[in-house]
Amino acid sequence: MNQNQTPFDQSDLAEFEKSLTIAVAEAGKFVQSRFMGNMQVDSKSKRPGKDLVTDVDRRSQEIIEAVMSKRHRDHQLLGEEDQKSDIAAKDVVWSVDPIDGTHNFINQSATYAVSAGILYRGVPIAGAVWHPWPSAKNGSQIIRAHLGGGAHLGKTRLKVTEPSHESGRPVAGKLTALPINARRKFRFSTDIRGHVGDVRVTGCASQELMHVATGIYQFSIVGAAAVWDFAAAAIVVKEAGGKLLMTDSEGRWTDFNGWGQPYENDSATYESMRKWLGMMLAAHPNTVDYLKTNAVPKRPSLINRLAWRLAKR
Repeated sequence: MNQNQTPFDQSDLAEFEKSLTIAVAEAGKFVQSRFMGNMQVDSKSKRPGKDLVTDVDRRSQEIIEAVMSKRHRDHQLLGEEDQKSDIAAKDVVWSVDPIDGTHNFINQSATYAVSAGILYRGVPIAGAVWHPWPSAKNGSQIIRAHLGGGAHLGKTRLKVTEPSHESGRPVAGKLTALPINARRKFRFSTDIRGHVGDVRVTGCASQELMHVATGIYQFSIVGAAAVWDFAAAAIVVKEAGGKLLMTDSEGRWTDFNGWGQPYENDSATYESMRKWLGMMLAAHPNTVDYLKTNAVPKRPSLINRLAWRLAKR
């Protein structure tokens, strides 16, 4: 999507970015104040230790929603901790992860983030990600972007890492991000073996993609994760000159063109975005093109494909 495909001009989009930045700054300040403190921990799942949520997550989302409601009353929230259903999707949706990396946060690991992205008919057009950063003012930083405006950290315009190999192949010794079960999820070609890079697994999807946008990581493959994990980070990576692929229902890499497509203003679209789970690949375009053919997702089992289709209903 380009700006001409939206009803918004650059001043509108810049205002969206400003609103998101205000929201994640307020929520991030609150979340940071509760780090390593007492919190109420619950589970959204019947599986012990899985899908954890805290009172801090819930309050962080409320802070972001309050900013949205004050500054953009016609916008709609799609938040990780908001379990509403039977809601008709509006054209403009804030997709919010109030703490990306809740398990890290609970276990006193500072690898977490507060992420908020604005989608226009399912496509990211603005985003802001707050996360802890020891050397920064107040111990945190915000990376932000809007469609056509570039990606920025403070006044610095961000750019993804240029591949040093002409084919786009990653190189050893530089940081990359892969899922912890990458060997089970992907078929790696002989050409890429020994050239994946120095792999990291953080448990915080938006932060991994931010590291791609800032050039810390040469690429990131992350997931399975939800729309709110990627909504802000996707536009940041694109505006930093990167390219994104996502997995489809068959587990294949496909161009990222947003969620809920074809987009309708109905509850089915809203629910499809809420229930979406997938992997995302982010890097310099040449690196993405290389990885698309050299790190191929294995086809999910029939049971997993059926489960995915049932979840979409």
